[in-house]
Parts: sequence; structure tokens; C-alpha cells
Amino acid sequence: MNNNTLAGKKILIFQQRNWAVYTGHIIAKKLAAEGCRLAALTLKRSTHKYISEQNEVHYKVIINNDEIMADPEKFLGTDDYPLAEICHNLDVDSVWPLVSTLRNHVRSYKDKYYYSFKQNVSDENIILYVKALYKCIRIFFDKFDPDYIISPNFVSLPHIMFNLYAEHNGRKMIAVTDCKVEGIYIITNGFKDDHGPFYDRVDALNNKQAKSNNIQKAKNYIKEFRQNFKHTDKSTQKAEKKKLIKRVKDILRPYYQIFCWYTKPRLNFVKGIGITGDFRPPKIILRDYFCHKRNTRFMNNYEYYPMEKLKKFVFFPLQFQPEANIDVVAPYFSNQIEVARQVAMSLPDDYVLAVKEHPAMLGLRPSSYLEKVARTVNVKLIDYRIPSEKILQKTDLIIAPNSTTFTEAAFYNKPAIQLGDLGTTLKLPNVTKHTDMTTLSSKIKEVLNFDCRSDQYERQLENYVAAAFDAGFDFDFEGAWGGASKESTDNLWRMLKEQLN
Repeated sequence: MNNNTLAGKKILIFQQRNWAVYTGHIIAKKLAAEGCRLAALTLKRSTHKYISEQNEVHYKVIINNDEIMADPEKFLGTDDYPLAEICHNLDVDSVWPLVSTLRNHVRSYKDKYYYSFKQNVSDENIILYVKALYKCIRIFFDKFDPDYIISPNFVSLPHIMFNLYAEHNGRKMIAVTDCKVEGIYIITNGFKDDHGPFYDRVDALNNKQAKSNNIQKAKNYIKEFRQNFKHTDKSTQKAEKKKLIKRVKDILRPYYQIFCWYTKPRLNFVKGIGITGDFRPPKIILRDYFCHKRNTRFMNNYEYYPMEKLKKFVFFPLQFQPEANIDVVAPYFSNQIEVARQVAMSLPDDYVLAVKEHPAMLGLRPSSYLEKVARTVNVKLIDYRIPSEKILQKTDLIIAPNSTTFTEAAFYNKPAIQLGDLGTTLKLPNVTKHTDMTTLSSKIKEVLNFDCRSDQYERQLENYVAAAFDAGFDFDFEGAWGGASKESTDNLWRMLKEQLN
């Protein structure tokens, strides 16, 4: 008798960039060994070459997203799909908020480092790509008919369209995201990170429909956080001073990249897209290197508004961009300068808006961007090197499209207003969602009076952390793209099997 519940199940895997090589291929081998039938959408041409040429896993269907992107008209052939049909089968009113996630279409890497806000691809070609991608989805569902879809994350249009189409047809898509509890990752089934085992667990605990064995562990975590600030986002941690050998490597890296340009195959060129972060001619490599140095020097030497002069203020942490946290789940708030201006304009009484650059954007954003922020009425640009805990202890409120800072603020009993749709942080007891900028002033006054020190607040915060321990798992997400430990990959495999059974 065969007790293997995975045998015969059809799994479509997003074999994406380095994740495919270091993690996705391992997962595919395990699925194949369980008797699953597999298909793959590959993202990046070098990844497609790797998946196509390996002989350990047989895929029933393999389609390369970059080939579609390079010539969507060719992929469509004589087929055509009205946008109305696509919207209907994705259960959306418009494709354009989804299109905003296409960083190499709606922005230009050629024009500026790190991305210009100028459009790189015409509306007509973007529409062709949307239609071609929809045809790709139809091919997978008509020819392979997957029971499940596995993806490393939800970061761009292909992920979102497959997710929406799968849900429209009653199929589950499985990805991984962080839950803002240190070291713990969770399974998510939607591109807004708003449904999955963790989210159900938080609701069950808050509604007293379940009890967690990890409540005491959660209480200890909260206590430790308040005593010794935990950086749940590694990119916000203070960078250690680089050793000499690392500084030398940084200086030599662009010249090595230029050498590789002339000596290795240029697999990742996408016709119609041109220059991207994956395809940089020598002049762009040098441009990026010197722009990064200039931008870094500016940020390190800029005369920021002194933190000690701030009295009553609301904190607005700038987000990394382009990135899923803002482009995928907050497309209507992706112009952060304008959002900061409107928030500053909405502040009541004597409040000012303190804005801080995201530490991971060091060297990436041009000086002109930060100067525009600094010279916006009722906005004070503070030093990006100021520790988050120091700001959170002093501020009265945090406002942002989405931010890891919301979680950190929860442990400091500080209220927050979220403008975007990220579902994970909306489970926090300190977070209020608000999207109407015309009524933001009254909402700010309301939230400023919110009691973040009640027994109910503390219980819900404990439930959030306990749910992370209950439904989450230890995982090296960054390592999954560059060589995670066997233990980390095995943890992912265990969670995937639970979702697939």
C-alpha cells in the first residue's frame, strides 16, 4: 500500500534566479522523489539554461519568462486576450496597479542609477507582455493543470498574475515571507501576505478559538526585545566597518565585472528591455560604481536635522525601492516624496514629520531625492545612522506605506498607521490601516489617542509572536539564494510538505 500522499500531484515551481540553483532544484528533486509531476516557469536566462540542461529532474513543461518578456508579440502569435478578460479571470478591476511591479518596464536602469522613474517600455509593449504572460498562465493550466504552485516569494507581475489566476481557479500558491519576528519565516498564500497558516493562527488566538503552547516563549521574546532591541530586518542593522581586504575587493569589483563582460556569454540580455541590473555594459558598471560612491559620500556628509531638536513628531521611515514591500502591496503610495508631503500636511497641532532614509538604500538614492525630502514643508530629514530604537522611544506615531518598523514599534507600545496592504503587519495590535489621504488628519488624531498599554493590547501582541512560533519555521532566507544550510532547506521542505498534503 502506498502511503505517499504527494505521489501524482502536479506542482508548478517558479525556478527563479539563484534561488532555483541553491534551493529550488533541491526542492524539485525531493518532490520528484515523492512521485510528483513537475513543471517550471524560469526567471532569468542563465537560470533557464541551468534548469533545462540538468538531468536530475524531469519537467513536463518549462517556459522562460525572459523569452516572453523579450518578444511578447512573438509568444502571443495569432492569439489575443482582451484586458477585460484578463481582469475578469484575475478578479481585479485594472491590471495597471499590478504592472507597477515591473521595475524594468516602468522604470529605467539605463537612464539613472539606481533606476530612473522614467518609463523604460511603452504602454503598448507592456500590454503585450501582460497578454503574453496571461497566455503563459493558460498554457500551464491547460497543458499541465497544476494542483499547487511553489514560488520563493511574491515580488513581481508573474508571481501576482499566477497567484490571482490560481485563486480564481481554486488552486493554492505557496511562498515564503518574514513575519518580523527574529529568525522566523512563514508560509504565505497571497501576494499581499494576508492569508496562510500564520494569519489563521493569529485570528484563532485573538478570537480565543485556540491556545498556544508558545505564549510564555512569546512573553519572553517581547521582554527581551524591550530590554535589548532586536533587528528583525537585517538590512537596517548598523554595518560593521569593512576590513581592508573587503575594501580592496569593492574597488576591484567593477573592473572584474567588466572583464567578465568581455569574456563570458551575455545570457541575460532581454531584447526590448535593454540595460538592467543583470545586463550592464562596461560604461554602466563604471557609472554605477562612481554614482554609488558619490551618493554614499553625500549621505554621510549631509547636514541632517538634529534629532535632539525634535519635540512632537511623527516618524516616516523611507522604504527600499524598487521593492515588493512598496511596489507590490502599496502601488498607490510608491511616490514616497509625495506621500511624505501629504502626511506632513496632515499633521495636527505642533507635530512635524521626521523622515529617515532606509539604511539599505545607502549609496543608491541620488542626492536630489533626499534634498527634495529635506526641503518639503513640515518635514525634517534625520540621519539614517540614528538607531531605530532611539527614534521609536521618542516618537508618538509611525506612518508609512508598509514597514518593518511597525513591528518594532509594537514592542515599544507605539501606534502606527499603515497606508499599504501588507497583511502581516496588519495583524499587529498597534497598526491601523488608512488609505484616504483627505481624511488622514482626523485619523492621526484618533490613533494618537489609541491605548497601546492595555491588557488587551499586550495579549494580542503575545498572540502575534506566539503565532509566529506556532506556524513559522527557522529559515535562512538570504542563504536560500546563495547556499543555505541543509537544516534550513530541510525546514522549508517540511513546511512545504505540510502545505501540499
